[in-house]
Amino acid sequence: FQAAVVSLVPRWITPNHLTVCRILGSLALIWMAFTPSVGLGWLIIVGFSAGISDNLDGMVARQRGLVSKLGAFLDPLADKLYALALILTLWWRGLFDWRVLALVVAMDLHVVAIPLLIVSGRLRRGQPLWPAPWVQTNRWGKLKTAFFAWGMGLTVIAAWADWTWLGVVGAAGIWGALGLGFIALVNYFRAWWRGDFA
Repeated sequence: FQAAVVSLVPRWITPNHLTVCRILGSLALIWMAFTPSVGLGWLIIVGFSAGISDNLDGMVARQRGLVSKLGAFLDPLADKLYALALILTLWWRGLFDWRVLALVVAMDLHVVAIPLLIVSGRLRRGQPLWPAPWVQTNRWGKLKTAFFAWGMGLTVIAAWADWTWLGVVGAAGIWGALGLGFIALVNYFRAWWRGDFA
């Protein structure tokens, strides 16, 4: 299936091109969320397009052997920006309880905390601070991001189409992301404790 999908992507398009498109789409989504004249339909189109690139860049990288350190750095950054764009959309448009959204964001505490802990340890041991600490995404974190993105996307579509049942499915995705985020957070800190992160 992945090979068939990737064959539709022109050869000159690299995974990093797709990731940068997701970053730009996420920035556009943030601007659109705060612009009252932009309807939910446009938010859905831009959000869905940015979300598709999340799966597509990884597929292209694996199928064409284009996995790179830059891509490994940009992809999680793009994921976080995309999630932030969706969170701001739901919050500003009043589509979901901000406290739940804040809890899901708190599940990404490791992004800041673990690099700070690594740098602190290096300073105590008198080691160089470069190369910068790198926290590799775990499968629970990827699952959390997927559940969160789909849950938020379905919530916006439900509000646009006035489909209560789809809003329930979207809410289940967001709550599921909260649970997966907690598991991911525990695993990130366990990996740090074992010394898995450089």
